[in-house]
Parts: sequence; structure tokens; C-alpha cells
Amino acid sequence: MSAAEARNKTASWPLYLIGSLFLVGFFSVVAWNLELPYLAYSVGPVSDAADTVVAEEVEVYPPQGELLMLTVVQQDVNIFEAVIAGFDPTIDLVRKQAVRREGETDEEYRNRVLQQMDDSNYRAIAVALEYLGYELVPIEVVILDIVEGVPAEEVLQPGDTIVAVNGDPVRELADVVSALEGYEVGDAIDLTVERDGEPIEQVVELAEREDEPGTPMIGIRLDQLTEPPFPISLHSGDVGGPSAGLMHTIAIIDSLTEGELTGGRTVAGTGTIDLDGNVGSIGGIRQKVVAAEAAGAEVILVPAGNYEAARTAPRDSIEIVPVATLDDAISFLQGLATA
Repeated sequence: MSAAEARNKTASWPLYLIGSLFLVGFFSVVAWNLELPYLAYSVGPVSDAADTVVAEEVEVYPPQGELLMLTVVQQDVNIFEAVIAGFDPTIDLVRKQAVRREGETDEEYRNRVLQQMDDSNYRAIAVALEYLGYELVPIEVVILDIVEGVPAEEVLQPGDTIVAVNGDPVRELADVVSALEGYEVGDAIDLTVERDGEPIEQVVELAEREDEPGTPMIGIRLDQLTEPPFPISLHSGDVGGPSAGLMHTIAIIDSLTEGELTGGRTVAGTGTIDLDGNVGSIGGIRQKVVAAEAAGAEVILVPAGNYEAARTAPRDSIEIVPVATLDDAISFLQGLATA
């Protein structure tokens, strides 16, 4: 190599360096602003479910122990944040499509999870009071879903409240059943439903039950809404989702019963609750185990369907207890209280 070539090569070296730095900077900016189709699940705030119970006109016994309900923080991530999350055993990456509906906006998602919390609170109150032997007052009958292909599908919608059948008022499921007596497949009935606060008159042709040929049906699945015999509510703030259902149910039972279900201990838990007292699986179970132990809980109740995943959470000594029903949870707590 000649001296001139050496000088030219030396002179061009800074240009290569500047160009390389520019490319690195450009791709770094692109990577930083490029959101991945994942959400990072990390540990969220913890609170005492018993503090949310507000009951009037009835004796209340505030628990001395704690019944912790757990939350998870969801966050969009870029490439760099995803890499960092990969090195943190308390953070999991979850595909957005497993959480968000296609095309759902942030506001729509937030409204949906807040509605889920409202529904969960209703179920927790109903299940807890039924467990304690209170008689719930039926108030309205709501359509949960509609059998595909029946005539009712053309005029009714899930969420409609059935107000009357052929002019006879409806307050409970039995009213709908009795109103269909004497009708045959193909007959038409007059239904009054309430939708978005407005009464609507509909004529519905009765379909035939597949499991009972010749037996007429509207072709809808109904839910009986009730109200408690005394004022009671759950003040959950702006926390969304249904995963506090189990702990809210337990908190109501503990608050309305003398003694301590927890024996004065700190117990955490998570899981949905349905009107039959079944405990359903939830998301973010590993983060909730971490949060429970960090908050001082000795035990965490988890849905049976989440048990194996819960065991993989980084932890020291917290006991993980799988429960499939409310009875499972109460039975374990009663044993804990007397231990």
C-alpha cells in the first residue's frame, strides 16, 4: 500500500465511524418506538378485600387478619423493554391477543374490565349471602345468550331484560317458564324487554328443543338477578377485571360472621367466582404469588387451574393452596384458623 493510499484510508475512517453511529442511532430509535404484540405483566398493588365491604342494617365483624386481593400491571413493550423483561423472573410477556379483543381501543378495554369488576362484585355478594343463609330477592331476568338459528335471534339481544311475557310481568325465571305453558312449537308470543333503559315490544316465534322434540322454547339462556335483603356493596375503586371475586366473597363472609376465618393471619388469594361458587382461572398468577409474599402473606389461595403455573413463581416460603370452589377455600381457612 502506497503512502497516498494509507493517507486516504486514514482520512475515510472517521466517515465510516460516523456512518456506523448514525445507523446504530437510527435503528435504536426505530426499535424504541416499535411496540411489540406483547404486554409485560408485572407485580401490581395489593389491598385488603375486607376494607372494600360496606354493609348496613346488619352486624359487621371487621376481621383482624388480612384477606389480600392482588393485581397485575400490564404495559406495552418495545424491543429493549422486552429484552429487559426477559432477565426479570417476576415479569412475563403475554401476547396482546390473549388479553385484548381485535381492534379494541384502550378506552373500550378499560370500560370492559370495569364492567367485569361490577359483574364480579354482584356475584361475590350473591354467593356470599347465599352461603350465609340469607334469602336473596329476585328483581329481574336477563338474557345471557341466544341459541344460534332460532327465530328469537332476530329480535332479541344478550343483555336484554325480560319485563313481561304476553303482558304478564316477569321477576324470576319461573315466571318465564310458566308463561310458555300451553304453547306449541311455531306459536308466537309477545315479549316486552328492556334494552338500554328503553322498553321494546317484540313478537317471538317459539323454536323446538333439540333434546326434547315437540317441546317449545324461546331459545335463550337466562340469568336471574337478585338483590340482598339489606344494603351491601363492595368499594373496589377503579380496579378492573373479575379476578378478585373469590377474595371479595370470602371477605363478605368473614365480615358478616363472628370470629376470624384467617385466625388473625395474612392470607392472599385470587380467582373468579361464579354463581355456583366455582373458582375460575385468572391471568398473571406468577406475579400475584410474588406480590402476596412481598406483602407478608403466609398463604395464597389460587384457582386449581392456575396451580401448576403458580408453583413456578419465584418465592421463598409462601404456601400455595389450590381451590376449585368456595367451599374448598372456606374449608382450608377454617382449618388454618384452628391450627
